[in-house]
Amino acid sequence: MDSNDSNTAAMGREVVSDGSHMHIRTNRIGPLSIQATAPVVDGVLSEHELEFTVRIDRVATGNPLLDPELQALIHQITSGTLVFRGRRSGEGFSGSASAGNITVPLDLQTSDSGAVLELAGQAQFSDVHVPLPGLGHIRHLEVHIDGRIRLG
Repeated sequence: MDSNDSNTAAMGREVVSDGSHMHIRTNRIGPLSIQATAPVVDGVLSEHELEFTVRIDRVATGNPLLDPELQALIHQITSGTLVFRGRRSGEGFSGSASAGNITVPLDLQTSDSGAVLELAGQAQFSDVHVPLPGLGHIRHLEVHIDGRIRLG
């Protein structure tokens, strides 16, 4: 192995943004559920750690009148990005997802086919207040995340 190969192994593999994305969806909240497909804009995977950034571009609730309001709220709270940082734990990575000033623990299960890393995880929240008509106070909120990261 030459010095370039050892540097690459030590630093990890870069995430290729083209074709890398996450699907984020909630359980039903009254008559709605919230869904987003978010592109992964950068990241790195090493033997022991995974970090990636997702750009939350567009959300959908099934109610076209509520979608722009929810999108504006998400951008206000999160600046439109979510960052996951985790350490290897068995068949996945254990860490946290941060968006704006919100940080939640998140475990992601993974399957690696060499060029693509498949991810899946879930986070739960209790007593969430969403200042939008039709959402208001939510007693229990589950957020499911799955997606794929192409590796360079």
